[in-house]
Order: sequence, then structure tokens, then C-alpha cells
Amino acid sequence: MKLNKAAFLLVLFPMLLNLGLSADAPRVNLYLIKFDNIKHEESLEWMRGAFPDMLTEYFKSEESVQVQTQDDLEEVMNNRNLLLHQPRGMKNFLVLGKFDRNLDDIKLNIQIINIANWEEIDSRQLSGKYSEIPELNKHLTDALGLMIQPYLPKKQKKAYPDFVDPKPYEPKRDFSDQSHALTSSIDIAVDLLEESMDLASGRRGTPPEKYEDAEGEWSLDLNVDNEAKDNPENDDNTQLLRNVVDNLTNHPYHVSLSKPSFEFDKDDDSKMDVVFPVSYALKENIIKDMLVSLPYSGLKQDGTLTIFYFNKEKFNFPQDFIEKIQAGKYRAVPVIQFTDAKGNPKVVIVDSPDGYWNKQQSDEVLFVPSHHFSPLIDFTLGGWSLQVAMETVEIHVDYSFSIDIENIQALEKVRLKFIPEDELETYLKQIL
Repeated sequence: MKLNKAAFLLVLFPMLLNLGLSADAPRVNLYLIKFDNIKHEESLEWMRGAFPDMLTEYFKSEESVQVQTQDDLEEVMNNRNLLLHQPRGMKNFLVLGKFDRNLDDIKLNIQIINIANWEEIDSRQLSGKYSEIPELNKHLTDALGLMIQPYLPKKQKKAYPDFVDPKPYEPKRDFSDQSHALTSSIDIAVDLLEESMDLASGRRGTPPEKYEDAEGEWSLDLNVDNEAKDNPENDDNTQLLRNVVDNLTNHPYHVSLSKPSFEFDKDDDSKMDVVFPVSYALKENIIKDMLVSLPYSGLKQDGTLTIFYFNKEKFNFPQDFIEKIQAGKYRAVPVIQFTDAKGNPKVVIVDSPDGYWNKQQSDEVLFVPSHHFSPLIDFTLGGWSLQVAMETVEIHVDYSFSIDIENIQALEKVRLKFIPEDELETYLKQIL
């Protein structure tokens, strides 16, 4: 049976259409999951999701790559028959990454796994600086792009070159143009000559000082009383620094309170020993916010200690800001109050390094001086730079005191509040 030309085209056209669509369809499913923080450093936990986010953003513009998430991977793992219904030639690659840090150096390992047979396709080792995350991001995206390049369709060369706007026509200069340029040059030279003559005669103010070369020695008068002025271009960065420092000094800590334990005093049957556990730590996002919000000039990592450096090239240090740091007005100490049902304090614990409070007593409440808490943030300000040191550790403290048994039933609530050191005396006078 013969098939006429029209019928043949009707059969062939859908096939050609499908081929055209499949050519533009994604050829690689890239499953991106969180990277592995090898040393489990809390300050680096944010990077586990940051690296996949970087790769997702990069491959959005690649038509041949479809980015898949953790949920997509779990769906395929639970039903591997889904792989059989994918277009022919589709590849499914799982990207595994792990990283660790030594001071400012970041080591990053990535590998590609073929989900169909769990074979490793490729692996790479990268390195970069913790203070240069954008540069490390570029190394990572470039490396993964090269690793999956063999499995992407080759781009066909264009039959014709791209259209380029023609350059505007520049007519050749004639003699009149050259003479006009020469006249302008002469006019400028005459103006400069007149200016120098006026300066010499004093009609245009005082001529600028000249520093003579005397046998290889140069001199310059210094005005030590004239302080360097702040750079207006740094005002935006300075305001950001103020906001960050305010956050660091006002509410930087995460505090966990546990229910106290009560035991009879071994030496006095009329009293009970109370132990109140408290844990102090920096808020988890505080270092991450510092990394992404401020253009710091240097970064140092030493175990659990992270130190940021900010200098006057990018920031101004106004006088009120300097005085606040130098006077230590950012320092605060925890004050713990055990209160009765009406909110009246019955026991007050002050955790301060100041020995003055060890000598204080109160007739109204049980006053307990202590020194267990240590600040996890410290500021050092020099003439040129500001140093902010933060320690990512958790401080566990057991506050203990003895109280009469008859007063135990009156304790209804306990609360903890950080009080600035320069306001501590005024605050305690109101409750003691």
C-alpha cells in the first residue's frame, strides 16, 4: 500500500516535533542535598545549606540541568520505578559534599554519584578562604560544571555570526580641525602662565609650598593638631557596624534554665541546699550575620574563637562609639531572682567578677554573690582598627545556695536578666 506525501508528512511531523522538544529538555537531574560538616563546628553549620543554595542558583540558567531537592531524592529512593519513566538518555546524579576548616582555610570535597547504579562518576578537591566565600563559590560552581559537562548536549555552532552593531563613522580630521586644536592648546598654556604670574605677585593668594631636594633629603611640615577627618563614603558601613555592635551588646546570648534541685542540708536540718543549673551560649546566627552583613578586613579562626577585624579604610569610628567601647559599656552580667507569687524577690544571685559585691549583704532578701559567667564577646579598639572576638562554647553553671525550709514554699518563679555593669548598682538598689 502506497502512502501519499501528505499522509507521510502528517505522520512524520509529530515525530520531528517530539525530537525538537526533547533536544531542549533537561538531560541531567542534579540532586543537591546539604553538605557534611566534618568537624561538626557549630559556627559552620550555616554553610551546609549555603553550598547547595549556591549551586542551585548557578544551574538555574542551564537549560539542560534540572535541579532536584532532598525531597525529590527521597521520592526516587522510595520508588525507583520513577527512573524508568524518564526520557531516554536522562541522567540522575547525586552531589555529595563535605568540608572542614583550619583557621581561615576551607577544604571542600565533592563527588558525583549515578543514582541508577550508585557508581561514582567524578570527584574533586577544592580549597579556599573562609573570608572569601564568593571566590570559593566560584571554584565550586566551575568545578561541578566541568564534572557534568560530558553528559550535557553539545552546543551546535551557529551558521551565521552574531550581529554586531557597526561602529559609528568617524570622518577624517581636516586642516581646520587641527588648527582649532592647536589654538585651544595655546589658550590653555596662556591661562596657566597668567595663573603662575598672579600667584608669584600675590594676586591669587599664597603660592603652594615647594619642597626642595637638598642632597637627597626631603622635608615636610606636619600639623599634628589637625586630626584626620572621617571619610563620608564610609557612613553606610559605619551605621551597619553600629547596628551590629548594638545587637552584640544588647541580646547576644542564648540562655537555658533548668529546674533547680532541692536537698536537705547535711549540717542543718532547718535548711535546704538549692542547686540551679544554667547554660550560656552565643546565639547560633550571630557569627553568620557578622559574615554576611559587614565588609570585614580580616578574619581569624582559632579553635572555638572567631576574631573579626574592621579598619578605618571601610569604617569611621565616631567619638561616642570609641568611648562606649573603651569604657566597656557593652559588658553585662547575669542577675537571677527567685520571687514569690506576688513577684517579690526572695533570693538574688549576682554573677559578677567585681569583688565589691562579695562584701554586700541584704536584710530583705538572700543575696548570693557569684563569679562563674565569662563574656563570650570582647571588643578591642585601637587607633586604626576594631577587633571583635567571639567564642562558640557553652558555659554550664550550677548556682547553689542554702535557704530556710520555711521559705522554700514561697519560691514561685525564677528569672534571669543581663544588666550592664555600669547600671548594676542602681538596679540592685531597687530590689535589695
